[in-house]
Amino acid sequence: MTSTPSSLPIALANSLNAAVEAARAAASAAAHVAASAFVAATDGAGTVHPTTHDERPDAWCMVNAPNLQVHLLRDTPGGVAQVRFTGLTQQAYEAIRAHCLASDECAHDEPCDCLNNPWMPWAKLETVSDDADVMHKSGEERGYASVAFGRGDVTLYEEPVALVYELIRLARAQH
Repeated sequence: MTSTPSSLPIALANSLNAAVEAARAAASAAAHVAASAFVAATDGAGTVHPTTHDERPDAWCMVNAPNLQVHLLRDTPGGVAQVRFTGLTQQAYEAIRAHCLASDECAHDEPCDCLNNPWMPWAKLETVSDDADVMHKSGEERGYASVAFGRGDVTLYEEPVALVYELIRLARAQH
C-alpha cells in the first residue's frame, strides 16, 4: 500500500503521531490496571499475560486464573473485557446470571420489545445439549452458556470492567 502525500505540515504530523502513540499507551495501561484488579478479585490466584495481534479476541492483555479467563479488548480504551468462566457451581452461575440481569434493566418508559428472560436459568440450561445464547434484554447477543456434568460455563463477549470485577467476586464467593 502506498502512502498518499499530505499537506499536513511535518511538525503537526509528528505531534499527531505522538498523540496517537500516547493514547495507545494510555489504553494499554488502563487495560493492565483492570487486569491487576481482576487478579486481586481472584485473591491473587490469577496472572496477567501479554497477547499478540493474531490472537482472538484481539486484546491488550489477558488474565488467567483457575476457572477464569479474561481478555481486555483492544478495540476499547481498556475498559471492556471478554470473560469466560468455567466449572461454575449452580450457585455461582445463578449469582452471575442474576447480577447481569439486574445490571441490564429495561430503560423504556412505555411497552417495548425487550426480552423478559434473555438468559436461561440453570434448570432449563441443563436440558439443552448445545451452548445456549445469552442475550441482553434489548435482544443483542451477550455471550453463551452451557452446563455439563453438574458444572456451568459462561462466556460474555463485551462487558464493562467494573461488572466483570463484580462477577469474578461473585463466582469466587460461591465456589
